[in-house]
Amino acid sequence: MLVVFGFMALTFIVLLPAKAGAGSLSGSGYLDGAGTASLKNSPVEPQQPVKTGETGSSDRPASSGASSSAVSSGGGIVIPGLPDISRILCLRQCVSSSKPTRGAIIAVRGENLDRVIRVIFRGKNGWLRAKFRTRTKAAVRVAVPRQAVKGYISVVDSGGNRSRSPNELRIFPISAIPIEVFPVRGPVSFGSSGSRFGAGRPGHIHQGQDVSAACGTKLVAVRRSRVLYNQWDSGGGNYVVLHNLGTRTNFVYMHMIRRSPLKVGQVIGAGAAVGRVGNTGSSSGCHLHFEYWVGPWQTGGSPIDPLAFLRSLLK
Repeated sequence: MLVVFGFMALTFIVLLPAKAGAGSLSGSGYLDGAGTASLKNSPVEPQQPVKTGETGSSDRPASSGASSSAVSSGGGIVIPGLPDISRILCLRQCVSSSKPTRGAIIAVRGENLDRVIRVIFRGKNGWLRAKFRTRTKAAVRVAVPRQAVKGYISVVDSGGNRSRSPNELRIFPISAIPIEVFPVRGPVSFGSSGSRFGAGRPGHIHQGQDVSAACGTKLVAVRRSRVLYNQWDSGGGNYVVLHNLGTRTNFVYMHMIRRSPLKVGQVIGAGAAVGRVGNTGSSSGCHLHFEYWVGPWQTGGSPIDPLAFLRSLLK
């Protein structure tokens, strides 16, 4: 009898984690988020975001407690790691995440980059040296020189060690930056009738279009714009309102996974990072609630159906 009970207990212990893990996969697909996306607090008196204990992410890896410079360990000398470039990402003034323009801010990603003192670009008449703006062990931020041309990028650390990028970086003119881009960088769905502009909601109608995408999918600015609001609301979750410069229109992004890194008043270009798709606030699935307003947002302007406009950006 003891043998039987022991076998049953062992079986329960083995199977329990597997069942819990299987349940966690149910949220990984593209959901048709209904999303109420209504602000429950006045935008004139924005509420502070609710702290959920989320720590966010950083380019800096967890510290092991060791210094980046050579130190004594067990009677010997520990040599700091050599710099190594894995990839390059464009952060600001970009045609895309891999296509910077002259003057753009890029992130050189890799390992052991915290001792880098200069970044070297290819120029028409030779090599161009640029000093880093910020640096961590995992990334160095630097501005692309105005005279830079297509070529490999190298970094040099304080010990004279060098590392070259795995691929040549092509530099584009500022005129190549698109005027308008689709706001979601990944596979999307416009859902069913419940996701449409004007769909019924408790006490109001849907004022935007839901664009379903996987949680964490990157969101970008559609046009060159200025940040009007970057807030939390119990209905819209983490949301941002962007005023499109040179127009009377505003675009709204709701339910983002966390607060946008953008600052109120900041001017950003088309394609600049806004945040990531989430499921915050009154939302039933991972999606972007996107609003298109003519005139002031929530204070005298009018929302219009953005679906035709969004579809035109996909062509």
